[in-house]
Amino acid sequence: MKKILILLSLFWAVSSTLMAQTASVKGIIYDEKLNETVVGANVRIEGTTIGAVSDIDGSFELKNVPSGPQILIVSFITYSTEKLEIIVPQSGSISVDVNLKEDISELDIVTVTAVRETASDISILRDIKESIQVVSGISAESIKKTLDSDASQVVKRIPGVTVVQDRFIVIRGLNERYNTTQLHNINTPSMEPDVRSFSLDVVPSNIVDKILIYKSPSPELPGDFSGGMVKIFTKGIPDGTSTTLDVSTGFRQGTSLRNFRAEERRSNHWIGSNDGNNNLPSGFPERLTSLPANEIDQAGRSLPNNWQEQTYGSGLDSRVALTHYFRKDIGKKGMQIGNTTSVQYSNSKTIFSVENNAFEAFDFGENTQKLRYAFNDVEFGQEIMNGLIFNWAWKINDKNVIELKNLYERLTTYDFIDRFGDQVAQGFRQNNFAFFNEYRGIYSGQLVGTHKIFQETGKIDWAGGYGLSYNDLPDYRRYRKNVVDSETGESVLFIPRGQTPDFLGKFYSSMRENIYSAAFNYEQKFNENNSTNFKPILKTGFYFENRERNFEARNLGYSRGTNFDEDLTQLEIGELFDEKNINSVTGIRLGENFSTSNFYSATNELRAYYLSMNIPFGKFNLSGGVRIEDNVQTLKSPERFQVGTDTPPIEPVIIDQVDILPSVTLAYNINNKMVLKGVYGKTLNRPEFREIAPFGFFDFIFDATVTGYTFLRNASIQNYDLRWEWYPSLTETVSFAFFYKDFTDPIESLYGNFGSEQSTFLFRNTERAFARGVEIDIRKSMANVIRTKFFGKVSTLLNVSIIDSEVTLGEDLAQLLRAKDRPLQGQSNFIVNTGLFYDDDLKALQINLNYNVIGKRILLVGAGAIPDTYEMPRNVLDLSVRKGLTKKLFLKAGIRDIFNQEFLLLQDGNEDGVFDRKNDQIFRRFKPGRQYSLGLSYEF
Repeated sequence: MKKILILLSLFWAVSSTLMAQTASVKGIIYDEKLNETVVGANVRIEGTTIGAVSDIDGSFELKNVPSGPQILIVSFITYSTEKLEIIVPQSGSISVDVNLKEDISELDIVTVTAVRETASDISILRDIKESIQVVSGISAESIKKTLDSDASQVVKRIPGVTVVQDRFIVIRGLNERYNTTQLHNINTPSMEPDVRSFSLDVVPSNIVDKILIYKSPSPELPGDFSGGMVKIFTKGIPDGTSTTLDVSTGFRQGTSLRNFRAEERRSNHWIGSNDGNNNLPSGFPERLTSLPANEIDQAGRSLPNNWQEQTYGSGLDSRVALTHYFRKDIGKKGMQIGNTTSVQYSNSKTIFSVENNAFEAFDFGENTQKLRYAFNDVEFGQEIMNGLIFNWAWKINDKNVIELKNLYERLTTYDFIDRFGDQVAQGFRQNNFAFFNEYRGIYSGQLVGTHKIFQETGKIDWAGGYGLSYNDLPDYRRYRKNVVDSETGESVLFIPRGQTPDFLGKFYSSMRENIYSAAFNYEQKFNENNSTNFKPILKTGFYFENRERNFEARNLGYSRGTNFDEDLTQLEIGELFDEKNINSVTGIRLGENFSTSNFYSATNELRAYYLSMNIPFGKFNLSGGVRIEDNVQTLKSPERFQVGTDTPPIEPVIIDQVDILPSVTLAYNINNKMVLKGVYGKTLNRPEFREIAPFGFFDFIFDATVTGYTFLRNASIQNYDLRWEWYPSLTETVSFAFFYKDFTDPIESLYGNFGSEQSTFLFRNTERAFARGVEIDIRKSMANVIRTKFFGKVSTLLNVSIIDSEVTLGEDLAQLLRAKDRPLQGQSNFIVNTGLFYDDDLKALQINLNYNVIGKRILLVGAGAIPDTYEMPRNVLDLSVRKGLTKKLFLKAGIRDIFNQEFLLLQDGNEDGVFDRKNDQIFRRFKPGRQYSLGLSYEF
């Protein structure tokens, strides 16, 4: 924290120098006819190099202007150039307001079509300043300056934001469950069976127009969020017709150019598609229970013998992206057609050496830890992502635009884990192995329209969407060897005597989810054409969404036959599964842990309506309204299990609730560059399907079973924000915010033994919680701080969030959970993002240095004898360089995670309140590895 305070002081001192203004010329530029400010006009002193561009409010400032008579020149396209004689004082400042007259006399040869820029830093700051909500964002212009390949890397550069597991967003340090993502005002599908969070890594960065993150509620935003709501907008009509090819390769320390172990690869492995070889065979029995032994043996022999890993070369990471932009101007009335098509492919590998431990209750009498197991894991992982973006836009005229947005992304994960170590509590050494192949994908298709009516005082936007997501886990298999001689390393296969799939088994699951959405928004501005400043805005609309999910799982395991041949334990795993050894007498016998809870169908139907009013009066702006969300969540067994079976179906789970969500914002415009906003709003957090499904899934990484809870309740949150914003120039901003959140019935995931040797994850509502914090965001150009040619091209960024939270457990959980006084699960106590950016347009050179760290947060809430498990801070430093070799060819290079600090999960076993990396209980740790990348981008 000391380093953070030093950085804060430094950057605050830098920004404060803006206030020391002497011998300056400032003012505001207006359109003489419309009496509106002009953004982007050029202002300069004749005969000098002193100049500026009018900012969001049409204001400008020229510093260090020589005293005496000067000529001020103001120009902008479609306006007559104005020249004014001014007298600049020896010190202080002079204020000059300029009225520009429209001049279209030179436009009879060329037709100019004006489109509001949305992809620049200037436009993002304009949107943020004009927004009544507390909002942050990033533009395509800023994204282009980085080596970020997808949206998960991009959003880490936004104030108060970080990303976990390289894909799930965390805003203001809150757990990912409290954050929502939309694509073009439609909720995104999720391909995760356990969480709702959208995987941001499936959105390629080069097709992003802008990303906005709303941190305060309002009637027009979805009610199911508290940390923040992410809106991703992809490109519509591009600037012109062109094609860009991006090719890059990467080297990861500890992974690349090494031996890599995995299951046997087939010809289409590199594509990442499921070829069906690991699926259950066609005609495989729907249930194994009650089948005769010969049919069970036949079913066991029909499964592939794919238990033996192979060794390959890991090679280098690779990424290819081909993007084509098309634009066609039709006629002279501003009609345009545009298309953005992008094809993406990436292939990356990781090898992590992981220390993996679990502990029993701490021995306070002896002041010693008590290990349950101590493992060393070698995790071999491969991710293959490919996808297609296919967007069409039709601008009929300046008042009507219709767009068709299509996104399809597929992400495939191949994992092999070799786990070796001691089961300390049971007194033996073992070697565990697991193969994990996961096929995930989403499709999001949307037809959206925007229309201006009533002489452009009214605006309608609408959207209709269909989303598909899937997650297939075919043949997740595990087996174990027991070490019988520690000196020689001799080991034998462990073949259980009873049906226990976690030790020698295969798991299959499939999830399909369809989402149908519709949205309609209407905005009406009053007194828009009057000279009065009283211009209220009315907004109303509705949102409909229907999610339908089907989930199926099969949990198969092998055990010893009735007269098992002990010699089989001496075989290699591939030999054990020879067909002759799969029999119910002398060999191994296939069985199934069957339950109707392994199959469920679920729906979530949401109808939302809102009404809001924005009322300006003087320097104040009052905006408020109400959102009503009628939501019905249902989970039940599929129809085939509801009647006529010896296994009863699961009891239906129904959560039917109507929520009234008011919100209000009061903004005070201190001047044309400063605004103070106060916000209150009520939001909620609904349980996810997986969290209410009574289905158990074995998590090999944490050696635990994950089980849903059918009695979860919706959580409600009261949100309060107070934020001061300052916009010194077109590309600079300073903001300071306080926020407070009051949770009722927050949902948390508990981790404990619960009376058995097998650890379990459970979901429960705690009674109350709060989170409060401060945020500071500074974006500053160094041009006016250090007046040299070099620093004129340098800008800085600093975001700091400091957060405090606490949970009230309630009587039921107070008896179960270990820690009685602790933060909210997933809540970090601080976040820091900062960066230095060098941009030389003449040399086509960009250099970026970015730093990020998040404070410790509870990853696992401990129950019983197990204490809470904290994810400890990691300091991450990235360097990226982009250099233009020609006008069309660009070189990109970078180093990610320069410090390569360890990922560490820590338990304060002795409960002294001190988290000691050397002496406390290390639950899990590894170093991800420094990453080097090199790529070329060519624009056709």
